[in-house]
Amino acid sequence: MVIQETNRRISHLEEDEALIEMMMAPINPSDLIPVTGAYAHRIPLPSTVGYEGVGVVKKVGKAENQSLIGKMVLPLREEGTWQEGVVMKANQLIIVPETIDYKIACQTYINPITAWLLCTRGFTLKKQDFLLVNAGNSSIGKIFIQLANILGFKMISVVRNEQYREPLKKLGADYVINSGIENVFDAVMAITKGKGVQAAIDMIGNSAGTTLARCVRNGGDFRTIGLLSGRQVDFQYIANHLTITAKMFHLRHWSENCSLEEWQKQFETIFHLIDKRELQLTFPQIVYPFSQYKQAIQKALDPTVKDKVYLSFN
Repeated sequence: MVIQETNRRISHLEEDEALIEMMMAPINPSDLIPVTGAYAHRIPLPSTVGYEGVGVVKKVGKAENQSLIGKMVLPLREEGTWQEGVVMKANQLIIVPETIDYKIACQTYINPITAWLLCTRGFTLKKQDFLLVNAGNSSIGKIFIQLANILGFKMISVVRNEQYREPLKKLGADYVINSGIENVFDAVMAITKGKGVQAAIDMIGNSAGTTLARCVRNGGDFRTIGLLSGRQVDFQYIANHLTITAKMFHLRHWSENCSLEEWQKQFETIFHLIDKRELQLTFPQIVYPFSQYKQAIQKALDPTVKDKVYLSFN
């Protein structure tokens, strides 16, 4: 994969293009998958890494777009964001409200949009329904808790360390299960009085994810959105023994197929929730200058590091 400063096409932009000077980009697990060589069959090389980030418009291809210059934007869906300058179609840019800090804006795509789409389109969750999520203390795990409060359903978060129980309950989780000392299946059955949950979202895979699928009641929904263990859930077992809908969710599929109007609408919703402080994202704690991207990647790959790592281009 290519991690570089964009030199090509900067001197001459096409009329429908804009040049964005990057400010900050997070290192997500989904960014690291192609870096490690996974999914090589579907990623043409050379290809620039980085699925999200924020920057400022520095140059446009035609006079009609001059008003974009100086705007803080999310340059997504086209070139990778791990480069000092991104060139892309101006009409694809997501303009960030001035009320939102760039350190928050840079992380408003992968996790918030994924969580929002699953909670509002992937599932039909009523007030009495439970959503079960593992990796509960992760960035997206905390977003699911907040969306449960916003949308009005119940939330069960699974963690592996007791220190996360109280903070997640304070954030709004109805129940927190510590898989290190509790049997997840038994705990969920106790909470739901033997019925199981309406929906479950797995970010770990392997046996932890398969256990979550077992907690879903007949006719319910199970989605996998991550692979922190490096191994898939047992889909064969799920298909043969469980009467649920089990799928993998790929944000990429949605982003490739949604209309421009739909694309803009989803971000407007997320920005609105952030402005109202109903959805609160965490300010970056670990930031590396872009010139130290190799060290940043090593830090992000370190399993003992719990905070997300960010790249700064300033």
